[in-house]
Amino acid sequence: MRFLVTRPQPDCKRTADKLRAFGHIADEAPLLHFLPEAPEHFDLTGVAALAFSSRRAVSVVADHVQMPEVAGLPVFTVGQATASACRLAGFADVRTGEGDVAALGALISSRREDLASGAVLYPAARERAGDLEGILTKGGIACRTVVVYRMAPSTGLDGDLIARLNTSGYRGILIYSKRTAQTLADLLRSHRLEHIFSSVSIYAISRQAAEPLSGFKDVRIAATPNESAVLDLVLAEC
Repeated sequence: MRFLVTRPQPDCKRTADKLRAFGHIADEAPLLHFLPEAPEHFDLTGVAALAFSSRRAVSVVADHVQMPEVAGLPVFTVGQATASACRLAGFADVRTGEGDVAALGALISSRREDLASGAVLYPAARERAGDLEGILTKGGIACRTVVVYRMAPSTGLDGDLIARLNTSGYRGILIYSKRTAQTLADLLRSHRLEHIFSSVSIYAISRQAAEPLSGFKDVRIAATPNESAVLDLVLAEC
């Protein structure tokens, strides 16, 4: 079977390779592109911990001139992949949970004694799902969000991909974020490919991520919001 993987690189290739290992054809079409834009200087006044919901944010902070100043602080993350990225970057004290930004907020709130009344610094994307700062502030924990990167959407699809989509050449399309889904929906409409809505399945990491693709007849949601669950969803039908 042939699938289209739409997440940003290098994750796109990693997921596609996993599908190939099971004997499937997987085309890579990253629809969002990583662009770092961290400030020259982080305001670390009163910061007692860091929070990450993205490996990309970790990579930007790891390359920042102030990394030695924050490497010893407690770090809160969601997802084992982000936690592993933190440890590889040099953070020694990493606490992690599973889920989304709301789960990250709950994790931090449950460990508020570790903050000693200090603030949480949240390096994040310019466009992001959830409102960690709002969640923590409502719970009486100071949080400062700092934008360190953005994900730029693709402005078009290449000819071979358009041709394959036009003939419904895919069993399904894998979706890992709401912005990716919105970008895909916009591009399909701009290329007049709406007819595939009835013939191609969507495999989404969460219900929220799938929202922009509600026009598709067959939208499937992973049991939990992680890559393993998305792949389980895909492979269960193969």
